Amino acid sequence: MARGEFRSRGSGSGSGAGAVSGAENLKSAESGKIGKSGKSEKSVESVESGKSVGNVESVESGKSLERVDSVESVGNGKNVEKVRREERAESGKSGKSGKSVESVENGKREKDERIVNNVRSLPLLEEWFHGAVSLEHRQEGIKPWRIPFRDYDLYPPDGIGGKAEICSGIRLRLSTSSSTFALWFEPLAEDASLDCLADGRLVQTLRLAAQSAEARFTGLPPGVKELEIYLPQNTGMTISGLAIDDDAVAELLEDLRPRWVTYGSSITQCVAASSPSRTWPVIAAGEIGYHLTNLGFSGNCLMEPMAGRLIRDLPADLITLCVGVNIYGAVSSSPRMFKPLLIGLLETIREKHTETPMVVISPIYGTERETEENPLGFTLPLMRREIADTVKLLQARGDRHLHYLDGLEWFGTADGNLLTDGLHPGPEGYELLGSRFSGRLAAALQGEMLHQ
Repeated sequence: MARGEFRSRGSGSGSGAGAVSGAENLKSAESGKIGKSGKSEKSVESVESGKSVGNVESVESGKSLERVDSVESVGNGKNVEKVRREERAESGKSGKSGKSVESVENGKREKDERIVNNVRSLPLLEEWFHGAVSLEHRQEGIKPWRIPFRDYDLYPPDGIGGKAEICSGIRLRLSTSSSTFALWFEPLAEDASLDCLADGRLVQTLRLAAQSAEARFTGLPPGVKELEIYLPQNTGMTISGLAIDDDAVAELLEDLRPRWVTYGSSITQCVAASSPSRTWPVIAAGEIGYHLTNLGFSGNCLMEPMAGRLIRDLPADLITLCVGVNIYGAVSSSPRMFKPLLIGLLETIREKHTETPMVVISPIYGTERETEENPLGFTLPLMRREIADTVKLLQARGDRHLHYLDGLEWFGTADGNLLTDGLHPGPEGYELLGSRFSGRLAAALQGEMLHQ
């Protein structure tokens, strides 16, 4: 299916408190470009004795990346890494979203500006971040969330089972002439990957070890290009600094594509994808030309009331919900309560998205779950019937923009060899889900056209 083939009859987009909007925080700069000048922010120190922070390797070369920052020895024998971040100069605050920003000191460098190995800091702005629900400003930097972080306590346990801080689908976007892009962050809790896309094409994947705190993409295509840096789909990050080549410029890059919110389980979060940009939602978003917000919460797609409120309050031109398999596995709902929970979820979303195309997707093929009842008597075939019946009920009540997609038509019995454990697709399976999605979506919409 060609990009932009679908059009909608009405987007019904909400604009609730959970949506990220940092444009009001930007103020005009004199020249509108991120130039060479700027003041440094406070330094961040590593306290691991004798260890280099950020053992970062490139998939393409397999070699360790050279360290970006200087390391000095301190009295107790430990190494301290100085990582400086740029502050906005009082007279050179950043410009409006979609425009570049620059310090207004007539192009002169400030004494404290970081120019280490020919890279220099960018101001750490909210507008670089896309695909997050909210952005938390911490002393260490900016932490993206997939829930409104101020409402953390309303998403028990621990922010949807600890999954709301994971960065699946979240990316940094900019237009730049730089051949290098570096970033610093709080040490990673586990091994993870970062992807760099240039003009929509994957050009480099970095594999990061647990406790890494820096990464640098090098040898990027020449000339001005649109960069997207996809953050890990398996862990959270707090970004403390960004940098480009000393002689390069960078511009904020708005994403004006229609918005797609997708809700689901680990099969939507896609931990086992080969890298963050190879999850099926990211692949599919590229195919249909949509701005993605991924609400895949591994093990925690349980149709809680707050999940419905979250989706209701996000801007969206398309909503998809892949539900059921976590409820089967967690034994969190009986057949008696499953349909009422789904009705409540859909009706809550419709409070603000009255005409937004919404597709409910039943579980994909699940091996023994197809025939073995869970302790409450559910099988996946019974669950698919309950989901289909719920959609028909609401359609009969006048919801012309609600649709059903049978998960078996998307990923069926014949694809079972691509499951790694009888439930989760591996990298090849996620590629298949992504490449098939636009066609299955078109069939499910039954002629309703999406917003372009």
